[in-house]
Amino acid sequence: MKIPITIPNILSLYRLLMCPVILWLIYTGRERPFVILFVINLITDVLDGFIARRFNQQSAAGVLLDSWADIGSFIIAFAGISKFHSYLYTDYGWWLGLYIALYFGQMLFTKLKFGIWVAGWHAYSVKVTGYLQALFFVVLFTYGFVEWFFFLVMIAGYLSELELFALNYLCKQPIRNVKGLYWFLKGKNEHDNYKNFI
Repeated sequence: MKIPITIPNILSLYRLLMCPVILWLIYTGRERPFVILFVINLITDVLDGFIARRFNQQSAAGVLLDSWADIGSFIIAFAGISKFHSYLYTDYGWWLGLYIALYFGQMLFTKLKFGIWVAGWHAYSVKVTGYLQALFFVVLFTYGFVEWFFFLVMIAGYLSELELFALNYLCKQPIRNVKGLYWFLKGKNEHDNYKNFI
């Protein structure tokens, strides 16, 4: 699949290429540069989606590139927690474990049903959860752990992953940028005509 050279795609590619660098910073215990580069990654994540929508630079390849970069950020975040805030795994292990299981479980479901690991749904619930997670990690690594915020982020994550499971189950083929389960069911006849598929 050819990737168009656009600013959103360049930002997504930057996030993806920075993943090994940030993981190396985590491995070597360099928390401050890790936090700086991780926050930059989170900012570029917000920017690429905004620019793509604002200037009509969305593409199937861009959606998938952004999704893979999101997975990289997900791995970085939990690796950072493991290195610098490992107490979360001992004190809140069930909460984190359930979310990780749902996250990768829906990816496995996508692979088994459609033959691809990433469908690029980009539902609203996923975007909201992503923003909440980004804010949580910024607070965690710059201020400290806020328990009620942690629970809010976890519950939002559970709901968004369950919505993706439902979309995976109901859709005949993965749909790019579907807004969510409600909008899919509302426009099911249109989606059944296989418009806007990857």
